[in-house]
Amino acid sequence: MSETDVDTLRRSYEALNEGDVDAALEALDPDAVWRESPELPGGDEFRGREALRGFLRDFLAEWREFHQQIEDLVVAGDRVAVLIHLTAVGRVSGVEADTRYAHVWTMRDGKGVRVEGYRDQEAALNLDS
Repeated sequence: MSETDVDTLRRSYEALNEGDVDAALEALDPDAVWRESPELPGGDEFRGREALRGFLRDFLAEWREFHQQIEDLVVAGDRVAVLIHLTAVGRVSGVEADTRYAHVWTMRDGKGVRVEGYRDQEAALNLDS
């Protein structure tokens, strides 16, 4: 994985923090598969940028405040585990969320072709499976 790939991922999460879904999705191949953990709200599989765009817009609309902090990146070949600390405040409920989870990205030609969400960061670090 190149330093450019890592920069692409960082920019994607920064864009999402700013509510810019379109900029965040630029890190993905148009036909990428995104599988969110069933343990997380909205956990499902999304095929292609367009499907994920709708999910992310709806998801972000639920939060008055939303911030994902990348705590670490663990690279193994064409895969990288992105360890995330999320803090957020519900738009209607005012409930505060403070949790950690991970995404494992598979990169090809500078774009994410597959992303898998994990509620358990340790499970995400098993990049050989």
